[in-house]
Amino acid sequence: MSTAGFDFASGNLSKLLALPKYLLSLVLSWFVPRVRSRWAFGSGAGVGEGALAVARRLRIEQPDAEIAWLVADADEADRARAEGFTAVERRGRAGFWTTLRAGHIVVTHGLGDVNRFGVTGGFIVQLWHGAPLKRLHFDSPVTTKVAGPPLIRALLRRMYRAGSRQVDLYVAGSPLAAERLRSAFRVAPGKVRVLGDPRDDAIARQASETDAGAQARAAVRSILEQAGARIAESDALVLYAPTWRDGDPDPGIPNDAEARAIREACARTGAHLVVRSHPLGGGAYDALLGDRVHALGAELLRDITPMLGAFDAVITDYSSLALDFALLERPIIWFAPDLERYGSTRGLYEPLEVTASGRVARDWAEVLRTWDALAAPGERRALIGEARALAERFHTYRDGCSAQRVLGEITRLRAPAAELIDPEGVFFESFYGRQIGCNPLALDREIARRFPDRPRYWSVVSERQHVPEGAVPVLVGGREWFAARRYARLLIVNDWLRYGFRRRRGQTVLQTWHGTMLKHLALGRPNVGLRTRIAVLRESRRWSLMLSQNPHSTEQFRTSYAFRGDILETGYPRDDSLAQALAGHTVNPVAVRLARAELGVPPDARVLVYAPTWRDRGVTLVDELDVRSLAEELGDEWVVVARGHTRTHDFGRYGGADARVIDASRHPDAATVILAADVLVTDYSSIMFDAAVSRTPMLFFVPDLAAYRDRERGFTFDFERDAPGPLLAAREEIVSHARALAEDGPDAEWLRQYEPAAAAWRERFTPYDDGRAASRVVDALVARSSL
Repeated sequence: MSTAGFDFASGNLSKLLALPKYLLSLVLSWFVPRVRSRWAFGSGAGVGEGALAVARRLRIEQPDAEIAWLVADADEADRARAEGFTAVERRGRAGFWTTLRAGHIVVTHGLGDVNRFGVTGGFIVQLWHGAPLKRLHFDSPVTTKVAGPPLIRALLRRMYRAGSRQVDLYVAGSPLAAERLRSAFRVAPGKVRVLGDPRDDAIARQASETDAGAQARAAVRSILEQAGARIAESDALVLYAPTWRDGDPDPGIPNDAEARAIREACARTGAHLVVRSHPLGGGAYDALLGDRVHALGAELLRDITPMLGAFDAVITDYSSLALDFALLERPIIWFAPDLERYGSTRGLYEPLEVTASGRVARDWAEVLRTWDALAAPGERRALIGEARALAERFHTYRDGCSAQRVLGEITRLRAPAAELIDPEGVFFESFYGRQIGCNPLALDREIARRFPDRPRYWSVVSERQHVPEGAVPVLVGGREWFAARRYARLLIVNDWLRYGFRRRRGQTVLQTWHGTMLKHLALGRPNVGLRTRIAVLRESRRWSLMLSQNPHSTEQFRTSYAFRGDILETGYPRDDSLAQALAGHTVNPVAVRLARAELGVPPDARVLVYAPTWRDRGVTLVDELDVRSLAEELGDEWVVVARGHTRTHDFGRYGGADARVIDASRHPDAATVILAADVLVTDYSSIMFDAAVSRTPMLFFVPDLAAYRDRERGFTFDFERDAPGPLLAAREEIVSHARALAEDGPDAEWLRQYEPAAAAWRERFTPYDDGRAASRVVDALVARSSL
């Protein structure tokens, strides 16, 4: 058996040994100018993949562009010349010089697709080679594997990180693929754009144009027949495409009995099985080949993706080729004999059962049963439906125009930054772009109402986020994001600005913050080091104005951030909807019903909201209350709505499949969650000050009170004395208080006991929250000519 080809361990070792060359090339790149009209293309698969689609389109759109293809051998050189490109050997001096002088560099597998020592300073586009199904780069321990001490491994990871950051544009086929690429390469969201995968342009056309599919089939038949196959017009073609296993043996290679069964299945169904081993690791399939089983290796067809329209079905394990094939909406048979081992070594982004809709064959007998079942119309329709669902998940664009979009995006990103946004616009960011909410959202609504023609730019971390109507999303770390922060006249943010932001002359930065502080912030935290102090002071100098909910917050901002600018003590715009929902001393029932309907709460349920803050000591989902157990103990009449802090969004969700637990962590408006509550349970979260506006009953679950008070953050006032509700340490106490409220309503003993404290709390912390805070803030911005 042959498993020759690249493996990560040897590839990583070669990177480390070449470190002196990288350093020398870096210095040289400072003195060699790049030429924008010169393009360097390369692909680990040869002259093909999405790079070929983009290069062909470039030749149409920019006939004067100088297109060089970096090749590995004479065969690739011939293919490049046949396309009309200049062929340059990538490893030699010519390859280095060509890459070093190119204004644009386009790759599909990595920087080694061109001359990796000449990439520094170029505009680099990483197309990748398929939607991520298996884990990539930093997401998989295999990809950064190298023998040696921890220092060597750390150096390798730094080299990988440096390489990832050199890329200016990563191209993804869908938001799901984009999120996986961002994770794999550890790059800012704005570096990855959903433009469609150019390598799928041909397949998209084959899916919609009968002639295109027929041409692909004719081409594949011709190649196979030249290799000795005999295929009738009416014969079906089934592709078997196992993925590469880093040089390990292919567990899908059939034994003699399985090979006989496969050949019999081909004869029985009138089909031909075409075996396509991964180019980086061929398997020993010779014993399987025969009248109706054929090999289609890279030596016969270098790039198979544009020819997928030739096949009636695909059998694969973890290959992204299946996701490309899904565009055709034809059956896919998933075959993973080593699922557990592969999942524990390379790893998958989701269980294969999820991708495969629960259908994963573990041996050839299961594969052949599914293959036979394709003759049944119902089974065939089911498999086609599953392929269609995959296409919807992984392909935002299905028009065959992705190469055009990539070139258009390159042109746009290379325009002057000032041309990317309107300088009269307003930039909004909430929780580092992780949420469209809080005070910035409330101010967006007011500004949009009063200045409908004013451009509004919203910082986001994903294409899945929905910005307010009329606003423009800008992905964090992208060129438009930096341009909006640099050139917009007004910035409205609720957390640190980071990324080396410097406020320009005439620019206003309104720091709204994100809650009245119970716990100490910034300089007020215990044991603050010199480095942190410098960072805090540098950050607060970036702000023009601050927004405060109450006198306590104003005092804390002066001390915790040493802020000396103007502070607008107006109340919180994010709480305007809470104040407006009040009818006397209770919330309007219509507002409650609307809030519950928005969250998916059954209309007749009682609602307990659990909203804990995050913890400094770790990066995990905070569920000290165990919401699933809480829901069980409360009983069927209750629903628990959990809302985690934005800093814990990446660490899981609450409740799982439990219908009595609703995870509202990513809901844009905390006010909706508060309005839905019969009772709110929190620990040290600033949501306690918002809930006071709507007079929502509050319970405080604080089993770690002493530790949090004395060792973690500490409090800015005597919380134990002033709390507007009982401080509890056991889940059973939460249950009993909630049930008492359900039975007695406003007459519940504990609620009446804490009413004086709750009234004092409102007087101290919500004196301005009357439903008009956003209007007052916008008035102040207009008065300062910031709007």
